[in-house]
Amino acid sequence: MAKISFHTPSMALAFALLGAPAVAFAQSGAPTREGNIWGWTDHQPTMADVHQQEKAAGIAPTPSQREKDAAAVDQLYRQLMHRPAGQ
Repeated sequence: MAKISFHTPSMALAFALLGAPAVAFAQSGAPTREGNIWGWTDHQPTMADVHQQEKAAGIAPTPSQREKDAAAVDQLYRQLMHRPAGQ
């Protein structure tokens, strides 16, 4: 009788330990977040998306405003690229 009571819990423990890795692998389909990708969806709008939404909302900038903004961004880029390292 003592042998049966010892083997039953040990067998139950063995089956539980063998089943644990299978449960861990079954949950690997959860969405991950990598940069702007989260749940397999890109959450960062592209410039084309932004322009299309602005145009649909009636708040799209004029071509001259876009050129002015692009020039400001280019100037900032040039300033950053000519800075010595560590600043």
